[in-house]
Amino acid sequence: MEEDDLASTLKESVSEVAGMLERIGAWGPYFRVSTGPVDDTWRPTSDLRDPAVRDALVATTAARMGTDEMRVAASTFFFGYVARLWSVAVGSVVDSGRCVRLGPEQLLWRDDAGLQLHIVDPEFGGEAAVEVLDVQVEPLVDAWSGVVASGLLWGNTVSALVGTAQMIGSDARPHVDALLSDPRLADALDPTTGRRRSCCLYYRTLTGGLCGDCFFLAPPTS
Repeated sequence: MEEDDLASTLKESVSEVAGMLERIGAWGPYFRVSTGPVDDTWRPTSDLRDPAVRDALVATTAARMGTDEMRVAASTFFFGYVARLWSVAVGSVVDSGRCVRLGPEQLLWRDDAGLQLHIVDPEFGGEAAVEVLDVQVEPLVDAWSGVVASGLLWGNTVSALVGTAQMIGSDARPHVDALLSDPRLADALDPTTGRRRSCCLYYRTLTGGLCGDCFFLAPPTS
């Protein structure tokens, strides 16, 4: 292929994926990933594995939530992040039959009164399990398990996936069911009750309460 033809093909591919992201972004805030050139306020999501970045982000989240429990803030941020990953990944598969690439150097983030995601030159990648679980979540669980238990983080991951299925609707169900067979997710969910095997600690926030899929049937007293 001539060099000009290759450049044209790559440009068309980026345009196609950017168009897909724009379409699913209209589904709701968790599906939004901006594209194109960026300024220096954006950082690669690989930075989220850095203990210094993690601790600063957890402290900021805790202050925003009005809690002094770092594990509660860590769980809350992690849940919101992985919910966005699943929304974008499953949304792209439902829309286009392929998952957008979510490499930790390609997928950028910033916390501007809330988490935002960006990809400069988006492209399609591997299967959703690879792009989300292998590339993003598993390394992040390892990096954040010093702040909050890894079992809780995997519980957040499976709960966020189930929530994504509910947001998208029946078109997502076959893809989500296939993802739920992954042992990392299956082990975090009770197949009989559909409840997760851990608690996300939401009951310890100022608003309190238990989620519908919580491990607990009533809020713990301590």
